[in-house]
Amino acid sequence: MSDEKKTEEELRHDVRRDFGFSEKTDAERIDKALQMKKDRYTATQGKKKAQEELETAKKANKQDPNKGTEADFSLTDIRVLSNVKHDEDVETIVNYSKANNISIAEAKKHKDISFILKGRDEERKTADASNTGGSRRSTSKKSDEDIIKDFDKGVVDDSDKGIARLVKAQMDAKQAKKRT
Repeated sequence: MSDEKKTEEELRHDVRRDFGFSEKTDAERIDKALQMKKDRYTATQGKKKAQEELETAKKANKQDPNKGTEADFSLTDIRVLSNVKHDEDVETIVNYSKANNISIAEAKKHKDISFILKGRDEERKTADASNTGGSRRSTSKKSDEDIIKDFDKGVVDDSDKGIARLVKAQMDAKQAKKRT
């Protein structure tokens, strides 16, 4: 017998039998297990219902493939929107025209939309001007002379690489003096 046709007492009996619980000593555990069974059943039923709705929607969509797609635009609307550079702006114009039941051409000319689009253009120009990109500073390598001067002042890079570089700089400086 499926769980949906069982009474609560029958479900309690199943829980006691399945888990070896006693009604006297394990009442709390039985209640918890019973509640979990009920929750699982509710979730399963919700899942089945959602799957059925999905199948129904799929069948309806197969019957009418144009149903559920975006609104068809007229040739005039396409021409008006082709001059708009950014998708975000296109969406704004289309949404405004739908909300106010006006044509897309009228929506684009409307003072509120013009103001919004001009503001966005200014923001984009400012963002482009301030974001020059690729302008990372390169770390300049200290010259041997600078390393020796810093050492004379008491400034030393304590890392292994820093000390090795100092030693190399000093040796190179001594060799350069010998050559001259």
